[in-house]
Amino acid sequence: MRRFVRTSIVWVAALTLVPLTVLLVMQYRFLRRLEETTAQAERNWLRNAVAEMVRDVERDYRSATELALDLSESALTDPHGLESHFQAARVPGAKTYFTVRFGDDMWDVSTFDPSGRPRTVPLAEGQAMKVAVASWSVVHHFRTAIPQRGLSIDDADRQNRIIVMPITDGALHVAGVAGVILDNAKARAAMSELAVRSAKRRHHDLVIRVGEPKMFEARATGRREFISEPLKFAYMDWFLGARDVCATPEELAHINFKFNAFWTGGVAIALIAAMFLAIQATARQMKLSQMKSDFVSNVSHELRTPLSSIRVFGEYMRLGRVEKPEKIREYGEYIEAESRRLTQLINNILDFSRIESAEKKYRFNECDPGAIVTDTVAAFEVPLRERGFNISVDIAPSLPRVCLDRESIAQALVNLIDNAVKYSGDRKEIEVRAFADGDELRIVIQDHGIGIAASEQKKIFEKFYRVGSGLVHDVKGSGLGLAIVSHIVKAHRGRVEVASAPGEGTRFTIVIPCKASEEERGQAGAPVPPLDKNLENA
Repeated sequence: MRRFVRTSIVWVAALTLVPLTVLLVMQYRFLRRLEETTAQAERNWLRNAVAEMVRDVERDYRSATELALDLSESALTDPHGLESHFQAARVPGAKTYFTVRFGDDMWDVSTFDPSGRPRTVPLAEGQAMKVAVASWSVVHHFRTAIPQRGLSIDDADRQNRIIVMPITDGALHVAGVAGVILDNAKARAAMSELAVRSAKRRHHDLVIRVGEPKMFEARATGRREFISEPLKFAYMDWFLGARDVCATPEELAHINFKFNAFWTGGVAIALIAAMFLAIQATARQMKLSQMKSDFVSNVSHELRTPLSSIRVFGEYMRLGRVEKPEKIREYGEYIEAESRRLTQLINNILDFSRIESAEKKYRFNECDPGAIVTDTVAAFEVPLRERGFNISVDIAPSLPRVCLDRESIAQALVNLIDNAVKYSGDRKEIEVRAFADGDELRIVIQDHGIGIAASEQKKIFEKFYRVGSGLVHDVKGSGLGLAIVSHIVKAHRGRVEVASAPGEGTRFTIVIPCKASEEERGQAGAPVPPLDKNLENA
């Protein structure tokens, strides 16, 4: 560990000094390139500032309108109350407030000026009002319930844009509407003021314009380009644009070049990066060391427990304490089951050792995958049924023969079935299926147990890794089974798919190409890269 720490310190020093030296040597050329990119960065910053102002204008405009038009059904029959309400309303750019109470044969319409006094609207405003309210009249006529009220905008008459909110009764039926007719000039001034306040809150010193697209043409702006974005509420055919008060993005980039402020940040970033790499390397080493310690502890436990049981049952039989044939058979079956589990554990450890040293070899031959699945499950079937498990097997007819390492695939299936048994919980049902899907062989092992969280699903194929759930601490395991499964399947140029959710069980699917040649998998008997390299993309 000390040697590792010393090596890490050397690397930290190298990673700190070398980039700093290179940066100092290449300073002039780099800053020239930086000047070009800074101009684009300034434009992006200005776009973000405009987007923030558009969002603020929309929020303020919408909230003021909702507050002004949010009326109850009883308010429609109270003229004095409506006057007081609209007198306090503050919709930016309001020209006329109005309410409409729907009757069976006619509408009861009330109109008010921005100060809340009753007024008579001109013909053009009245026509625009009728168009905006007509659709809500139809909703009222058909007694359609409106579970949630919202603002709607009618801009058929661009000189008299209208915002409307329905008013519902206790049964959520539309009883009328409240609305506001906007004055374009006042609305432009009000939205400009909202945008300026938004910019000042963020300490932006900008020239701001609000209006139609032609206001942002080069001829209208004195050839000082504005960054603009469409408004999101009421005047969606208008734009909000801004530019820096002092300079263009290109001029600002040149100023940044002259001051050469970038290098302080560059040196700091290099130092921080070097420190981060050192800390990361140390943390990784400590984590690996802890995982190996856990592995030794888990394997010791897995070896000690079955050996103790075998010794006890063997001693009973040696001393003649067991006389009944059925008891002798029961003890013998238990010894056989524990021996089989020990064999599986030892095979996993030996395979792990060969994989780590890159000495693991696979021997591919054309095999019947259905027979491999059937034989593997058969070895589990009797002891599992005695433990209350129901294991079902579904092998598709006429499975193609596939070039496989029979023993390795069987070991992968054993590890997956063993996992399903360990984490099945109270619902002891396991399903095993094998079928062809196009040019791929799929072998599915599914349980209905505790499941795996999405955040853990990429980690479970790492060596020594065990999911951090409460049940895991009560379940035996070395943390190697799934890592070996992944290595075996990758050696067959396949993949392992996981589908799981906590409390809903887990489905592992081994996917292997049916027609892959021996050369595509690597020559039969050739060593395969170790687990670390194979698990990078697991």
